[in-house]
Parts: sequence; C-alpha cells; structure tokens
Amino acid sequence: MILSILVPTYNRSEFLIKNIELLFEYVEKLPLKNEIEIIVSNNCSPDNTDDGIKGFIQKNPNFNLKYFQQSKNIGLQANALFVLEKSDAEYVMYLGDDDFIDFEYLQGIIEHIYNNKDTFTIIPAFYPINLSGKRLGLGRDSGLSSQIFSTGISNCFRNSYRGHQLSGLVLKREGLLKEYLAKKVNNIYPFIFFVSYNCLRGNTYHFTQYPVRVTQPGQDAKDWTYGEDGLFNEIFDNYDKLEINSFQKTKLQLKFYKIQSWRLWAYEKMGAKALRNAFFKIWFSQNGTLIFKFVFPIQVARLKLYQELRKILR
Repeated sequence: MILSILVPTYNRSEFLIKNIELLFEYVEKLPLKNEIEIIVSNNCSPDNTDDGIKGFIQKNPNFNLKYFQQSKNIGLQANALFVLEKSDAEYVMYLGDDDFIDFEYLQGIIEHIYNNKDTFTIIPAFYPINLSGKRLGLGRDSGLSSQIFSTGISNCFRNSYRGHQLSGLVLKREGLLKEYLAKKVNNIYPFIFFVSYNCLRGNTYHFTQYPVRVTQPGQDAKDWTYGEDGLFNEIFDNYDKLEINSFQKTKLQLKFYKIQSWRLWAYEKMGAKALRNAFFKIWFSQNGTLIFKFVFPIQVARLKLYQELRKILR
C-alpha cells in the first residue's frame, strides 16, 4: 500500500460523506487505485455518522475503506493517533472530515511519492471556505511556487509550523508513531511533531499548486477550544521533544509565535485581564525554553510596534 488517507471524524456526517464520495471518485480515476486506502475513525459521534459510513460501504463494497467506530469519545489526539496506528502504508495523508482536496492534488502527491522516496513530507497550501463552500480569503501560502526543501534543521525552521493544519499533510509513515510515543509527546497538535520529525530525516515538498479547502465553521462548532494561552504550551511540547539543541527549539517556538501571534491578540476582545493572563501563560509556558522566556516579551513588543507602524503608514 502506497498511501493511507486518514480521516479522524466527529459529528460532521454531512461533510464526511461528501468527502468520502469525492475521494472515491478521485481514487477510481488513478492507475494505482489499489494502492490507496481510506481509514476513518468515528469518535463516538452522536449524529448519523455511523449509519452514513456503513451505507456508503454497502453501496461500494469493493472500495478500499477501513471504518472504525469508537465506543466512547477518546479525544482529538488519540483519534488522530488511532488512524495512524491502523495504517501499514508507506505514506499517510491526514484529512479533516470537513476539508476537501482536489483530484489534481491527490494525483500529484501519488506521482511524487512514487518517484521520490527521499521525500518524507508533503505540505499543501490551503484557503478557508464557509459552510456553503464559498472562499473566505487568501489562506496560507497563496501564490507561492511549489518547492523542495532538503533534509535538516533549516527544513524544520521553514516548514514545521505548517503542521498546525492537518488536512492534506502527507508523511512517510515508518517510525512516526513509535517516535511520538517514545518521546512522550502529548498534545492536540501531533501533526507539528510529525512534520518537524520528518523534516529532520527527509526532504519536504511544499506542493502549493492545488490548495486544500478548509471549512471554517466557527469556534462554537469545534469540539475543542484555544484555552487560556492560544494552545502555545501544547504546540511547544512538539518542539521540546525533538532531538535538537535549546537554541534551535527556541527559534522554532519564536517562529511559531511570529507566524500565529493572533493567538495571543484574540484575547484582547475578551478584555485586558484575559489578554494579560494569556500573555503571562505563554511567557512562562511549561514547554517554553529558558531562552524563549527571556526573548518572548521583546518579541511581542517588537511585532506589535511593527503592526502599529504599518497601520499608520497605510
């Protein structure tokens, strides 16, 4: 098996079935269709996900789809790890139940991994859509040319933060779960660790030509929140567990903050107290390095000043 498409799902049957039907249509067009499988883990959804998937399987008994129904909700992280554990393919691709890829993206990654065994990670561009499928903005990496990054820490610096968005990520599977468990990584962003780890042991293909369409249902429709610190401590856990030095970990943590500083400033809407509380929780996060704790307030002030100057000069 060359590729497993991993779909951890919860309570989005309408989107999930639409996604599975699209994938079925795509896979049927490919010459290596027997080398591709879909693995779905239903995290004890209260909606009709179970009936919908079983109905699809009944109509398409020859389609290579493995379906698992959890007897209780095991959580986002455990469900993501569960589908990875069930794969024995050379590569895996994660896909959110309500996020959609184009046929050309699937075709392109199959061709690439078949011909480039030194590639350990493929990262797509993406743009947000609403529940009706309408595009909401430019998204990430819009307009960038596709590029290959060579193995090593520079690759990790350039691409590891992109693991925050799981959909469309393609990863060489061997060793991923074993390393994750051995290093005792434990957070709801395991994909950042997977991308970071693979960047350090193989090439990365930033395949931007066919962006993934990521549905934005609103925070109230998610089964998780950003907590009191924008989940920075969770994210930093991934970098803390890598076999790199403290300076390199700090650089990765500061890069992530720079790219996603909105996670801090989102608390401004909740009032000065919430913003101050988030700032201190990020500053003294358990998984932040000592160097990060020293540099972080300077980084916050510098970026905020830069943003304010841009507003003035517009």
